[in-house]
Amino acid sequence: MTTLVHISDLHFGREVSPVIEGLLESIADADPDHIIISGDLTQRARAGQYKKGTHFLNRLPAPYLIIPGNHDLPLFNLIKRFHRPWGNWNAFVTREMAPVLKGDDFIAAGVNTARRWATLLDQTRGRINTAQTNAAITQLQNAPDDHLRILVAHHPFWLPEGQERRHLVGGRDQALALLKQARVDMILGGHLHIAYQKLLNGILVVHAGSGVSSRTSHQANSFNIIRGDRQRVTVDVKMWNGSIFEDAGHHAFVRRNDGWTAS
Repeated sequence: MTTLVHISDLHFGREVSPVIEGLLESIADADPDHIIISGDLTQRARAGQYKKGTHFLNRLPAPYLIIPGNHDLPLFNLIKRFHRPWGNWNAFVTREMAPVLKGDDFIAAGVNTARRWATLLDQTRGRINTAQTNAAITQLQNAPDDHLRILVAHHPFWLPEGQERRHLVGGRDQALALLKQARVDMILGGHLHIAYQKLLNGILVVHAGSGVSSRTSHQANSFNIIRGDRQRVTVDVKMWNGSIFEDAGHHAFVRRNDGWTAS
């Protein structure tokens, strides 16, 4: 059985120091095999923020997969945004924009849904294209059939009530159909700063809240602990109460022939 910690939306530049220490302590207590970080390491993609973010990454107690989010692109420096959008990401974090993480009984493939240019001048929006989806599926299908297959994407494939203004990831419907056909099990994401789980066409969609930042207007800082294999998965939400991360929800799912369902 695999234990994964799923964190997101750290937003270094808006970090809260006591929450950082509480998160690291809670992650150590969970003793994960691997850690998945679903975007927005920084607040404004500045070098100093990336230095803080990579210092945090270096303190993690397990191997990790990380993908960028829309905040990891320069916002105000348009020359960098359109000509070297991932310069600081590549310099401080990784040059791998479609990372793959493998464990004893799972495989996770990351996709970069952030875009230097978005429609309607809303730079927060994201997109997944067919080439990205197919590349991720190729990686996931190369794993043994009994391995849990996980896609990691920053932007949402489903929106909870009250969040409709945030917009789904562009290209969602086509990507979802391909992922379903490929028998992908889970999609992990962030962006909304809200922890939630949703069964979508038999695929389990799991989002983490903001890990350590002060940008928590809807929900306190949180992260997920995911345990299981390709037959059964549990998702435990841990939420900051002002001094520690405490239990905030336990959710169990089992896999049937046609996909996942609540246990």
